[in-house]
Amino acid sequence: MRFGICLPNFGNHLSRENLVASALEAERLGYDSVWTTDHVTIGAAHPYPYGKILESLTTLSYIAAKTETIGLGTSVVVMPLRPTLLTAKQLATIDFLSGGRLTVGVGAGWEPTEFGAFGVDFRKRGELLEEQVRLLRVLWSSERPVFEGKYHRVRDVIFSPLPVQSGGPKVLIGGNTEKAVRRALALGDGWHFTGIPFDELEERMVLIRSSGRSGFVISGRLTVKLDPRSKSEEIRWASGERRYIVGGGPSEVAEDLSRYARMGVEHVAIYLGDHPLETLLAKMREFVRDVVPSVG
Repeated sequence: MRFGICLPNFGNHLSRENLVASALEAERLGYDSVWTTDHVTIGAAHPYPYGKILESLTTLSYIAAKTETIGLGTSVVVMPLRPTLLTAKQLATIDFLSGGRLTVGVGAGWEPTEFGAFGVDFRKRGELLEEQVRLLRVLWSSERPVFEGKYHRVRDVIFSPLPVQSGGPKVLIGGNTEKAVRRALALGDGWHFTGIPFDELEERMVLIRSSGRSGFVISGRLTVKLDPRSKSEEIRWASGERRYIVGGGPSEVAEDLSRYARMGVEHVAIYLGDHPLETLLAKMREFVRDVVPSVG
């Protein structure tokens, strides 16, 4: 299992110093990748943790310039809120300037108020996302792209330079539902869940195994409370969706992560919580030193 770190581009301890220092420490410690979180705005009913947030792609471009080798990822870009050609250019630019270090997590979004602020129909976000992913593939594969869809028509334009990675960065499609997994299997290079409970993960893995897809990436984002006083717990959103929070000392955390690994998860972007810089860096070091070697 490979481990990335969710960067603090949001939350109460957001600062340029914390963002850069955590990315550089992740690279020094040998983490696989660093990941930004995406919201542009959020409904006033949800002020924390995403009310205070730096824009995901410009932040990632800044971090790309500050680092040398560590992978870069988005967990996840809410694509239906964004103009597809511009976003494709921004992502291609990050991949180009970073030397091909980018992985793109995309999702349909979950917050209706955010969609209302952008004037985007929340009910159509799924079919829009699917067309956007298809268009990303075309734009990243040809300097003279041609595309005809329900929402996009592209012809007689030049899209250059292409990303460093042939065909563009890997696209991981986010979401915990069966529909999200089917979308990922049809259109993505992999699937990116968020805090999925083990029983739901097993149901999704049955679907993935039955698809026969080879090279399909199983990736996830997990909140980890690395503290002996904490315990793993399941929470339920107002929408009814369930989320699993990993908690405990190093051995308890490693046990949960090993269970995810045995079920087929290859990569996890770890969110260690909203902490002052020194606390965050200390937890990053503790995770590498005391958790990672024990993950089976």
